[in-house]
This record gives sequence, structure tokens and C-alpha cells, in this order.
Amino acid sequence: MAGVREYSDSDRSLLTFSLVGIILLISLLLVYIGDIFSNNTIPSVSSSEILSTSGIALYRSILALVCFSTIASIILDPKGMTYNLLDYETKLYGPKRITGVTRMSAFTMWSFTLMGVYFAVASYSSWSVHFGWEVGDWVVHIVPALFSSAIASAFLVTTTVTYMLIPEANQRGENISHYFKWDSQLMHNGNVIFILSEMAVSDIELSLWHIPYPVIFGCLYVLFSAFNARRSGIYFYDFIDPRLNGSHIIHMVLLGVMSIHYILALAVQTLAEVNFTGYILTLVAICYLATAFNNPSEKGH
Repeated sequence: MAGVREYSDSDRSLLTFSLVGIILLISLLLVYIGDIFSNNTIPSVSSSEILSTSGIALYRSILALVCFSTIASIILDPKGMTYNLLDYETKLYGPKRITGVTRMSAFTMWSFTLMGVYFAVASYSSWSVHFGWEVGDWVVHIVPALFSSAIASAFLVTTTVTYMLIPEANQRGENISHYFKWDSQLMHNGNVIFILSEMAVSDIELSLWHIPYPVIFGCLYVLFSAFNARRSGIYFYDFIDPRLNGSHIIHMVLLGVMSIHYILALAVQTLAEVNFTGYILTLVAICYLATAFNNPSEKGH
């Protein structure tokens, strides 16, 4: 019998997408139910007890600009980048050069774009409060939804790169210098720094009712990847191919990990009410443990 990350005679796509569809529908239902339990207000999603309203608005605007300019520079780079990818037709894993919008195939790009959208919408809310512009109640729902999704996806990206992709690439003897270029460093490590900083200064109140949002984001990426594989001919991550023998297991685990990352962030946020200094130190420790600014295989050389 083939292993979880191997191919067998059975294509698990139908089973995988059926499970993902069920999870997506349940998540949407929970969003509908949980929307009435939100304790956030326009001031709480727009302001900060640490920074002035104009200060947090400027901070969020700068990070939105950083995110969008990074994504744009990657897509517009005519040279592209060579990655080890899974060929959809041959099911062989090997180097391929991709350019333009095809580089949006990576979950990292999705996650960083989501972060940019979060900071853009949150900054609009903050500027609106600062200048006295009329802002609708929609921000009370949209900003926490984007925030919770950005938190979970950022940590999924960073921990997967640090503890899975880099170690596996080192074991295969691959050249992983691209992980340590400025744009990869920004999206794999800067993303966590950005979101942890936002957690430190933001007054947004997270709750268990926000769990469905990162799960929905994960489901949408899974569905996009399947469509994109047929269009572009590649899966950016070999383990996300729904045809794998254990694809249904892998996808459920990944969606579960998204939820766990969010729950851990929620647990950490509760520390702020007990001991703010301990909360900040915990955020710094998480940042240190999650990130990888250098190739661990080169340490000691």
C-alpha cells in the first residue's frame, strides 16, 4: 500500500474535495451563527491603547504598502524564480521556472496578500476614526475576520517553511538560497513579525467564534490550487496534490493546523489581560522560535 505522500491506483481527489466542501459549509454556517456574538466595536478595531489613532493608522498603512509592493514586485519580475514543484501531468517533482501571476500559486503569496488586505482595511478604519469620517458597521465584522485569518495563515506559512520545507530540502540536498532572499525573508519571517506587532498594539478582541475564518481561507486556497494545477500544470506544494493516497488526511490535518495556530494565538492574547509584560515576552519568544533567517544546516560551519 502506498504511503500517505505517495500515489496509488486510487485517486483521492473526490474524497478530499468532498471533505473540504463539508468543512467549508460548516465553517460558513458557524460564521453566520457566530456573527451575533462579536464584542468588537468600531473604536476597538480602529484604535489602540498603546498608540494614538493616527499612529496605528500610519503603522497599518505602511505595512499594507509593504505587503502590496512586495507582491507586485514579485509578479512583475520578468526573471521569475526557479522552484522545485510538482508537475501535474507527470507527477514528478523537480525544478521549474515560473513567472508573473503563476507565482500566486504559492500559499505564501496568498497569505501575504491577505495580510496586505487586512492592514489596508484596518488602516482605513483607523483613519476614518481619526478624521471623523463616517464608517459603516461592516468594519466590525470584516477587520476581525481578516485579522484572524492573517494570524493563522502567517503562522502556518512560517512554521511550515521553518520546520518542514527547509529541513526536507536540506535532506534532499537542494539549493535553498531562495528562502533567504529579501522577498522570501519578508513573506516567511516578516509576516510573523508584522502580525505579532499588530497583536501587541491592536485592541481587536479575538474569540473562538473567529476560528471559521482561517479555515475558510484555507479551503479557498485548496480549491484554487486544484483549479490552478490544471491551468498552470504545477502544484506549488507536492503534498497538497489531492490525488495522493493520503490526500484527504493531509488536507484535514492542514485545515486543523490552521485552526490550532489561531487557537494558540487566541490563548496568547488572553495573557495580555493577566500580565502585559509576559504577553509581550511571549510574542517575542514565538517570533524567535517560528522564524528562520539563516539555513540551519550551515550552523557550526
